[in-house]
Amino acid sequence: MRLPALRLILSAVAVAAGAAVQALAQSNVYSVAIYAGGTSYQEVCSFEIPFPPYYYKVTERNRYEDADGLVIIDVGHEKERRGVLCRYWDVEFGTESFTVPLDRPQPLRARWLAAESVERERREKAWLATGFFQKKTFILTNRTDSLEDQDVLFELEQREKFKDGHWTRGMGPESNLFRITASANDMVIWDRIMKEFDKPRKK
Repeated sequence: MRLPALRLILSAVAVAAGAAVQALAQSNVYSVAIYAGGTSYQEVCSFEIPFPPYYYKVTERNRYEDADGLVIIDVGHEKERRGVLCRYWDVEFGTESFTVPLDRPQPLRARWLAAESVERERREKAWLATGFFQKKTFILTNRTDSLEDQDVLFELEQREKFKDGHWTRGMGPESNLFRITASANDMVIWDRIMKEFDKPRKK
């Protein structure tokens, strides 16, 4: 079966599964979601099956977006910036994944950025396969992905002279989770940066 047809089928399954889960959840008072960088993530359903694709998961992603589809992280001022609340279902099946917009199609600029993100992930996988690059996840105690803390991290980056200069940085979904992909030489520097970054704040 071709991938587009499979995605269409899985999209229908995602909608049906999500509707069933939401109907069952209407009587629940509490709802668990993770919030990071202006976006909330909530698992709709996930399960494993004994045949391909073996694994299936749907996560609902909610965020306020501007006219270009870019997330607004200025909490409390979304309406002032003409933000629109948008919902998406991120579908994972096996090693593949795709997104189903629930409220409006993604604006062109947002689609471009998403394509760039996919290409960046592809390059990272190719880098890691060479053995020259490493990937580490840093779970911080005293810092988050707030704009203030990101400014501090940027200042620490600017102080360093990276030997190879090949690295990428990702964050989330938890606000204190940072992912670094870098050459072995540069990862030593990133270890030092993140250690300094996560020191207790001065009172």
